Amino acid sequence: MVYLMDLERSIYSGMVTYWKENQRRYTTNLQRAGLYSPEEANDIVEKNVDKRTVIIDEEVVLNVRGDLRSSILTKSIQKNYESLNKMEDE
Repeated sequence: MVYLMDLERSIYSGMVTYWKENQRRYTTNLQRAGLYSPEEANDIVEKNVDKRTVIIDEEVVLNVRGDLRSSILTKSIQKNYESLNKMEDE
């Protein structure tokens, strides 16, 4: 399965913007994003006159999302560790 990302809205808002299911509007919430079969997605993209819609594989989105969560968690742990060290030094 794949997601459809709207490039124009993503660039304008600074947030990844996905198509909802059945091509009903857009969302920045991954849980509300529609999943499409590759065939259906290709058909939608080919008919998209503005060429501002791209196909993103579901696994790619989930892997990037997981990587980002790990990175955020690691940074959060590091900041907490640094704060505790500062407290001990005072």
